[in-house]
Amino acid sequence: MYGIFINAIKEYAIQNEGYPVWQQVCESAGLEDDFFINSEFYPDPILENILKALVHFSRKSTADLYYHIGYWWALHSVPRLYLGKLEKGVPAYRQFILDFPLFINRLSLIYEKLTLTQFHSVKVSEEAIDFFHTPYRLKEPRFSEGVLRGFATLFAVPDQSFTLHLLDRSGDSFHYRIQFI
Repeated sequence: MYGIFINAIKEYAIQNEGYPVWQQVCESAGLEDDFFINSEFYPDPILENILKALVHFSRKSTADLYYHIGYWWALHSVPRLYLGKLEKGVPAYRQFILDFPLFINRLSLIYEKLTLTQFHSVKVSEEAIDFFHTPYRLKEPRFSEGVLRGFATLFAVPDQSFTLHLLDRSGDSFHYRIQFI
C-alpha cells in the first residue's frame, strides 16, 4: 500500500477523530513512526492494523468508518490528485463518474505498484450509470458508497438529484447504479 493512501487515512483520523485518537491508533497498530512517504510502498499489514485500531478507537462500526473514509477521501484527496477542472452540477458529476476509471489508470502510471482498486463505469442511459468497484483492501460496500456520495458533494450535486443502489455484490466486487432524477 502506498504512503499516499495511508496518509489520507491519517489525515481523516486526525481531522475527524482528533490527534489523541490517532496517537492511540499508532500505539495499538505498533507504529514507531507515523510518517509515510506518499510515493513509498508499505506492507499491507500496516494499513490493516491502522484500520483495526481506528475502528476500535473511533467507536464506529467497520461499515460506518469505511463509509466516512471513502466520503472524506473523495472530498479531500481527489481534488489534489485530479488534474481536470472540477465543475459543479449533475453533468460534470456524471462525466467524472464515467471518466473515473481513466483517472485511476493515470494514477497507476505515477504509482507503478498501485493495486488499490479497480473501477469500471458504464453509461446505461442518460439517467443512469452502472459503477463497478473491486477494492484491493477496503472490501466494504459502504466505502464505495462513501466515495460516490463524496464525489456528489464535490460536484455540488444534491442528494435529491440522484439515487444510489447496490445492485449486486459478487465476492469482493460491488455493482452500483447511479440513477439521476
